[in-house]
Amino acid sequence: MDRLGSAQRVLVIGHASPDGDAIGSVAGLVLILRRRGKAAMGCIADGVPWFYRPLLEKDLIHTPESLGEFRFDTVVTVDSSDLARLGDAQVLLCGEAPDIVLDHHQTNQGFGRLNYCDPHSPATALIVYEIAKALVAIDEELAQILLLGIATDTGFFKYGNTDHRVLEVATELVKRGASLQRIASAVLENKTPNGLKLLARMLEIVTLAADGKVAYGWVSAAMLAETGCTEQEAEGFVGEVRALHGVEVALLFVESPPGEVHVSLRSKSHVDVSEIALALGGGGHPRAAGCLLKVPGIHDAIGTVVPLAIRAVR
Repeated sequence: MDRLGSAQRVLVIGHASPDGDAIGSVAGLVLILRRRGKAAMGCIADGVPWFYRPLLEKDLIHTPESLGEFRFDTVVTVDSSDLARLGDAQVLLCGEAPDIVLDHHQTNQGFGRLNYCDPHSPATALIVYEIAKALVAIDEELAQILLLGIATDTGFFKYGNTDHRVLEVATELVKRGASLQRIASAVLENKTPNGLKLLARMLEIVTLAADGKVAYGWVSAAMLAETGCTEQEAEGFVGEVRALHGVEVALLFVESPPGEVHVSLRSKSHVDVSEIALALGGGGHPRAAGCLLKVPGIHDAIGTVVPLAIRAVR
């Protein structure tokens, strides 16, 4: 709190390929700082996916290129376990460590000057909520943004990280005007016709291994081109693979652009997929993790990761 209190111009950076928690944490902290009289801007390398945008004021989060002449004396990263997760936004640090790191991933590498990481927190937005409680009044706009982060990182309160505290905070945010229905509609009801075609293509090639305990699917660069989709439209596909009966570990491989494969790893009960991701240069949580592999083709990534998942379930 002291470091944030002394800052005057703050840049808040979230991870590339952002999820709801990264977006909610960046936007929430920017709002808090502005209401404390600070000049604050949010930054995410890939920008905000289109279906999240109706939930935010448009000047809260920018790409590195659209920050213009904004100058800052303090950098805060949120919901990122390492510098590489910031993507192209790393250049804004000019080789320096960020001043403050706020995170909840158990694989966090402590890469800031000041590091606060709570692996027991279900979402980084919950950490930002505690900052909000200490510094500002939480109105409807801030409540909506914070609930976005909390709801999405708990799988809309169905994952194992949903405890009584999460539900109590969510209740408080709803009391202050947040709409869970609005968030759920924006995040879950956003399929495009082309996106449905891509999902169907992916489901056709889902493959089982390890006596049905491992399931994996993939979206190649060619599949994206053929259906006219972007990588963003494959968000959530790993949940469809994880939903298969008897599966403990689910994997989704998305090739975008050619030569880069984004791997999403999920587990249901006992396998710590963050260990697999960490071994491959990524990170995350015990039940949800990811990594980026630079390989000649998508099947090279599949050949690398699937054996590790099979070994983990045996």
